[in-house]
Amino acid sequence: MEAIILAGGLGTRLKNVSKRMPKSMALIQGKPFLEYQMDLLISQGVKKFVLSIGYKSEQIQSHFKENYKGCEIQYAIEKELLGTGGAIKNAMRFTSDENVIVANGDSLVVTNLQAQLEFHLEHEADVTLALKEMKDFERYGTVKLDENARIIDFIEKQPISAGIINAGLYIFNVKSYRQQNWPQKFSVEKDYFESCVNEQKMLGFMTKAYFLDIGIPSDFEKAQTEIGSFFKIDKSWTLFLDRDGVINKKRDNDYVKTLDELEFLPGALEAISKLNKYFHKTVIVTNQQGIGKGLMTEEALEIVHQKVVSSIEEKGGKIDAVYYAPDLASPNNKLRKPNIGMAEKAKEDFPGIDFTKSIMIGDSTSDMEFGTNAGMVNVFISDTENEDHYTCTSLVQFETLLSSVLGAK
Repeated sequence: MEAIILAGGLGTRLKNVSKRMPKSMALIQGKPFLEYQMDLLISQGVKKFVLSIGYKSEQIQSHFKENYKGCEIQYAIEKELLGTGGAIKNAMRFTSDENVIVANGDSLVVTNLQAQLEFHLEHEADVTLALKEMKDFERYGTVKLDENARIIDFIEKQPISAGIINAGLYIFNVKSYRQQNWPQKFSVEKDYFESCVNEQKMLGFMTKAYFLDIGIPSDFEKAQTEIGSFFKIDKSWTLFLDRDGVINKKRDNDYVKTLDELEFLPGALEAISKLNKYFHKTVIVTNQQGIGKGLMTEEALEIVHQKVVSSIEEKGGKIDAVYYAPDLASPNNKLRKPNIGMAEKAKEDFPGIDFTKSIMIGDSTSDMEFGTNAGMVNVFISDTENEDHYTCTSLVQFETLLSSVLGAK
């Protein structure tokens, strides 16, 4: 796959923090934002980059040169501002694929790029935009779709309680785009997306992606905080994982009592294998009051856990220990989450564990309270963003994000 990154932004709104550099080169934890973005795209299968550059272009060229982590880099230099549409047209001269990824240089979109590409090809779209639902915003315009995922309208920015936004990650059919009679300078948003929405087959690929935009100072500072929390991870850290809803599917109002009821979440086992390389220890901590209710035995649970561990090992990963709380829910039960009895047992078994250098990944309030009570960094697995915790839709998405962050380290 080839990717064009629009990296020529002036960074006008970030002039107090970017210090006369292209916006995409603004430093996040000491590393250019563009590196995080390229690492993310590489993890998704991109092999070649075309960087569309203009303002202070020499800074980008001298930093990356012609190769980044084995991927070829070519530069499409804007001698004068061409607008986003003109920049894409100019950069397409350096591509050879029939379809090319285009990304804004000031946003990080952690999504399944391969799935977006397959969707684009299957429906023979002229362009496919990654779209994301957001709440309570006024900074972005919104997008309307029909029942077939075809984009039917782009709506101007306005205060809105909930809507669908353009996440700034596209897949273009190169021939379709280049055969248009474009001027040298134009806006892809205004002159193509909005003006040609009825003539071109524009599709929306809905994603629950982790989305980070550094376009304004407040979001730039948010990026420093969010990426910073993960950037300091090294092999002295410990990963704590909830089980149901994180590794395997959670059974509604029930428990995983037998192997037949154990269904792993897509990509979770592989994600654990990849995450292992960043952490010293990886342990599972799980409430299992099905035992206390008499619905299953500890022996049956042990069989399930043996299967979980062996399945992870088959994917090249490992679990150092599994801790479970079998009793009924009770505020006085020190073992059950949100109390930290299982964390303390893990520290007894592995004295090197430091809770301040630990991440707790879970899908429930009790998981987050457990992490908070122990002094850990929390990652909430949820389809709905949570202001109090870092939120990812799955273990796979967290691994992709972490690989992007630590890949630039």
